[in-house]
Amino acid sequence: MVGAGPKGIAIAAKARALAAAGLAVPRVVLVDRGEVAGNWDGRQGYTSGLLPLGTPPEKDVGYPYAASWGDASAGVIAAMAEYSWQRHLIRHGAYGDWVDRGRMRPAHREWSAYLREVAEVAEAEIVRGVVTGLEMAAGGRWEVSLEAGDAIAADGVVITGAGPAITVPGQPGDHCRVLDGRTYWLAAHEFSGGCARNVCVVGSGETAASVVIDLLKRLPRHSALDVLTARGVLYSRGESYEENRFYSDPGDWPRLAEAHRREFLARTDRGVFSLQAEAALNQARGFRTLAGRAAAVEAREHDVIVSIAYGEERERVAYDAVVVAVGFDGQWFEALLGGTASRRYRDALGGGELARHIGLDLSVAGLPLHLPVMAGLAQGPGFPNLSCLGLLSDRILGRYVTTGPAGAAAAERRRLAGVE
Repeated sequence: MVGAGPKGIAIAAKARALAAAGLAVPRVVLVDRGEVAGNWDGRQGYTSGLLPLGTPPEKDVGYPYAASWGDASAGVIAAMAEYSWQRHLIRHGAYGDWVDRGRMRPAHREWSAYLREVAEVAEAEIVRGVVTGLEMAAGGRWEVSLEAGDAIAADGVVITGAGPAITVPGQPGDHCRVLDGRTYWLAAHEFSGGCARNVCVVGSGETAASVVIDLLKRLPRHSALDVLTARGVLYSRGESYEENRFYSDPGDWPRLAEAHRREFLARTDRGVFSLQAEAALNQARGFRTLAGRAAAVEAREHDVIVSIAYGEERERVAYDAVVVAVGFDGQWFEALLGGTASRRYRDALGGGELARHIGLDLSVAGLPLHLPVMAGLAQGPGFPNLSCLGLLSDRILGRYVTTGPAGAAAAERRRLAGVE
C-alpha cells in the first residue's frame, strides 16, 4: 500500500477483521513518507486541519458494511464495527455529545486522530519511507523500492496517496507568490493582516472551495479575490438519494452508459463545491467569479501575471499571489514504473484511457496494480474519495483472500490473474 491515509488504513483494518473471522489474509504493509493520516492534520499541507470533513463521518473505514464475504460476512462486519467512527467516539466518551449536537461533521484534524486510532487498534504495519520504484520481478511479483535502499516484495500494489498538484503552463516549482492545493496551507498565515491584496484562485472543485473560504477569512479589508473557473459558474454538488446511492452501492453503476457516467461525475464530484462550501460562500462578500482558464502564469518578483483564455479572448491580469487549486495528479505513479512494469502497464491499457480500464477489484485490466483514485468512471464515484472505504477494501482484498478454507482457492485465483 503506497500511502497511510484513509484508504490504506481501511484495507489494513479489513485485513485484520478478515483474520478475526477466520480467513487467511495477506500481509498488508503501508508505506508513507509522512505521519499516519498526516495529510489530514494540517501539518503537511492539503488542509489547515480545521476544515470540516466533506463526507459524513459515519462513512468511516468500514462503510457501507456490506456482506461481501459469504458465510463469514457477519463475523467480518462485527469485527469492522470495532473500527467505526461511533466506536471511536464511545472510547473517548464523546458519542452522546456528538449525537446531541446534531452529528456535526468533524474537522480534518479530528478525522486524522480517528484514522490514527484505527491504525493503532488494527495493528497496521507501517513503513516510513519514500517509494522510488515499482518493478515486476520474476514470477509476476512486485518489487517496491524505497529511497533508503530497501525493497519490499509484494503480490499486489495499491496506490492510495495523493499525487503532486496539477500545474498550469509556466507555473514555477517553488515561488512564494504561486501556491497550490497543498502548499497554500503551509503559507496561509502570510495572507493575514498587512496591506490589502489582489489574489487569484484557479479551480472550481472542493480544493479551490476550501482555499477560497479560508482566504475570505484571512485577507485584509479592501482585498480583491478572483476565482477563475472554466465555466464561469461555481456549481454545487447534489445530495439526493439517487445521487448518493451510487457512492455507497455502485452495483448498477457499470450499467449506465459511459457518457452518462461522465456527466454524473462532472455534476456531483469533479469541479463542484460541496453544499457546506456553497452555504459558506453564499454568506460571503469580497470575491468574484471569472470565466476562463489559466493558459499560463508568469511569476515575477512583485506580482504574478495570469494569462486568461476564454474562447477566442485573451487577457493578462496581474495579481499579488495566485493559488492553482485544480486538484492532484492521479497518474503520478507512472513515473515510478520500471521497464518490465511499464511495458505490462502499457499492454494492459492497449493505448486506451486508464480510467476506462479499471476492473472490479480496482486494478488495471487484471494487472495487480490497484488504483482506487482512478476507479470512478469504470467502477463507481465513491472509490476515489471517502464514500465507500469498506467496499473499496472488500474489492481489493477479494483478489487475495478466499472465503473458503485457507490457501488453495486464493492461490488459484492469483495464478489465473497472473499474480504468480
